[in-house]
Amino acid sequence: MAFAGHNRRMALRRAPTLNLPNQLSVLRLGLCGLLLVSLSIDWRYAAFGALVIFSVASLTDWLDGEIARRWNLVTDLGKLLDPLADKILITGTLVGLVARGLVPMWMVVIIIAREFLITGLRTIAAHKQVILAAEKVGKHKTISQVVAILVSLVCLSLGEFGWGATPLARFLGGAQIYFYWIALIITVVSGVVYFWKNSAMLHDSMAEPSAPARPPAAPRPAPSETTPAAAPVFPAFKEWEGIVAALGNGAQIVILRKGGIAEGRAGFAVRHPKFWLFPTKFHQQWEQTKPGLRRFAAASPGEDKEIMVEYFGEVTDAVYLDSWAQVARLDGDHFWTNALLRERFDYQGRPGMTPGLHLLIVRVSRLNLPHRLAPSPAYEGCKSWIDLPLDWTRDMATPVVRADEFATRRSRILAAIAVLSGAAA
Repeated sequence: MAFAGHNRRMALRRAPTLNLPNQLSVLRLGLCGLLLVSLSIDWRYAAFGALVIFSVASLTDWLDGEIARRWNLVTDLGKLLDPLADKILITGTLVGLVARGLVPMWMVVIIIAREFLITGLRTIAAHKQVILAAEKVGKHKTISQVVAILVSLVCLSLGEFGWGATPLARFLGGAQIYFYWIALIITVVSGVVYFWKNSAMLHDSMAEPSAPARPPAAPRPAPSETTPAAAPVFPAFKEWEGIVAALGNGAQIVILRKGGIAEGRAGFAVRHPKFWLFPTKFHQQWEQTKPGLRRFAAASPGEDKEIMVEYFGEVTDAVYLDSWAQVARLDGDHFWTNALLRERFDYQGRPGMTPGLHLLIVRVSRLNLPHRLAPSPAYEGCKSWIDLPLDWTRDMATPVVRADEFATRRSRILAAIAVLSGAAA
């Protein structure tokens, strides 16, 4: 019984929980329900109650995005909850104001139709494994809608308190329709801009036929009762812990490698398109890194009792740089010193080795719940690749760099070394 209780406690400890930005998004969804109740019931101060609730909900919209970006707490769940809560808040309130005769119905229909169209476009992009980033004009759209709604709720609240004949109430009452026209124009323009910027993907979707359904996979034979199934292993790439911290914080998206002594005569090779990032102090030389790296990792002497594994990377491009000029152009994209890279570039300590460095452009993701490993002799040695008994398919993870930002940085790096994007190994 004690053992069972321990297992339950461990399961609860590892169970994923909502981070603060996601909690604020859930709170906003709850406030949407309260706002609709306040607009629907026959209560003297119903509009004022709706005004307070809407103001608090709008504040949580700004707050959860600010916290997620500043503390790097962006998750896949947050990408779903945040826009969903925004759409329910805005459209629900607009429908409530239509019922009170403050907003023309046709305006609200256009605003809601725009949201449906953008959602459909994002669904197509998700099917192609593409993440469409929000446009700045979309933020202006949301702000204009919030301001128009606040003007209407303030007008109603002034009437509830008997101040409907004041100059402020008369001014807002006459001006609110213009606020809705501004919001409508920005809403339409933002939708047109969004579709125009992603028109190529939409055109491809209309031209390409749907992929045929895959046949059901054949059932796998059950493991023998006498021979236990081998635990799955996943590849890991060993790198200085300071560089792993820079990769994990999105400050660096490149890896430059010559190869370890244990690589053999064949030297280093990009053996795996996806791998864990395994932090190590082995051969780490802080004097051979740039001072800016200290923002992400501080030098710590000695060996740790545990190894924290919290990032994995996916290679988008692998290029062999045989010209020092190519390496020099990447100086602003990593935290190694030029002296260290020059030493590695020129190293020819084994037969068949030529001057050069391997460049990997890597999209890194952070686990919501890191793994902790005990040190093992299998992880030691001057080698790039090891195997870990950790399955990333069972983990929740979030890319540390937004898709649009990663695409921009990747394109700049490839342009700097004058290599076409199709030159991946």
